[in-house]
Amino acid sequence: MKIAFITEAFPLVSQTFIINQVADLKDRGVDVQVFSFKKGDNENLAENFRKYRMGDLTHYMGMPKGKLSRFVRFAAIAFRLMKKKPIVLFRSLNFKRYGRNALSLRTVYLADFFMDRNFDLAHCHFGPVANDFVLAKEILGLKQKFITTFYGYDASRVFKIESKKYYDRIKKECSLFFAMSHDMKNRLIQNGFDGGKIRVHPPGVDIGNYKYLERKPGENINLLSVGRLVEKKGMDDLLRAINVVRQKTDKTIRCTIVGDGPLKNELLKLRNLLDLNDIVGFRGYMSMEEINDLLLGTHIYVQPSKTDSRGNME
Repeated sequence: MKIAFITEAFPLVSQTFIINQVADLKDRGVDVQVFSFKKGDNENLAENFRKYRMGDLTHYMGMPKGKLSRFVRFAAIAFRLMKKKPIVLFRSLNFKRYGRNALSLRTVYLADFFMDRNFDLAHCHFGPVANDFVLAKEILGLKQKFITTFYGYDASRVFKIESKKYYDRIKKECSLFFAMSHDMKNRLIQNGFDGGKIRVHPPGVDIGNYKYLERKPGENINLLSVGRLVEKKGMDDLLRAINVVRQKTDKTIRCTIVGDGPLKNELLKLRNLLDLNDIVGFRGYMSMEEINDLLLGTHIYVQPSKTDSRGNME
């Protein structure tokens, strides 16, 4: 079987679960190719990315951000499509049907990106990615079925900022949906998805990748938390909770936070305000292998989470 993984950006240090899915499918003899609209990160990637040479499995659409460069490259794409399948070019420029996607030339780039690709099934990661794929599917007349996995913002904030029709196409055309939790499944159903097509299937954890070491806390208790430094991850709540706990115990508490993001400076200020500089350390992004080493010296792993001010949640 040949499966196309379709992503917004790949690889991303914050989406190691996609890297692991590719690796696990490769171990099972599945031919996986990754189709990414943008290039992702180069640092702190899980070893599986290099071990399985995923860079060689990945194709990038590469639509330029600048309007001028996008139009210049469009000329070459249009010439290529006119030679191979002119009907595809005309369909992709149907401004009445595709609106701003056609005006921005995204439909043309999508059609060119998926032209003549050979796969049996497409797996779209995140709802908006499925929206893009269904455009390419229609323009090119692709017959392959596709499935979609929802992970967080695409099943929460999207419902608050987009129209009620935003997911109408994939509701009808997608064969199967995966949700991370029963709560997420219920949110999808409440927003018009067919519950019979939704499976609760969170990313798996290969426990063989984690070494076991018995830990016996003495005077010290070491905490670890990993996540992007964004509001929905709740790292500010973690800092406030540590401040409460340290006042109620005689034990020495140490906490390491692994990750980076737009709220880093705010969290550093909060750490100073709560006088937690000797207790909480920020390590930035790290690879999964480095995080596993940290876990060996950790007594408690903490993973806060909440709904942010924009309605984004896991």
